[in-house]
Amino acid sequence: MNAGKPLPYSINSALAAETVSRTRKDFESFGLFISFSGNTQDAYRELMEQLIPFFERLLKNNRQKLMQVLYRIDISESKLSGMTKKFPRSGLPEIIAHLVIEREMQKVITGKVYGGEKPGNG
Repeated sequence: MNAGKPLPYSINSALAAETVSRTRKDFESFGLFISFSGNTQDAYRELMEQLIPFFERLLKNNRQKLMQVLYRIDISESKLSGMTKKFPRSGLPEIIAHLVIEREMQKVITGKVYGGEKPGNG
């Protein structure tokens, strides 16, 4: 464990780039335009740095929009609740951001598997 916090993901470059791309696309519809340096080694950190403040604002100012985001990204309340219990020292915005990245990566992998490609080869 990383001081009671979810660990960053370590994934191959192509999968990292595709996860960032999918996250950017999904969040544009919510008014968050994610920048990416192109350095896939820093993809997780870069996404977290942009998603955490976004979720902080939503938690403070617009919980209805937050619920719309979670629904659209497909993060269940039970998954969120489980993570807050598992990592009680992490802030809720950080946990949500981590779950978003995890879910976006799962969507990329699922697309590769059911699309006949291996993750990272596309």
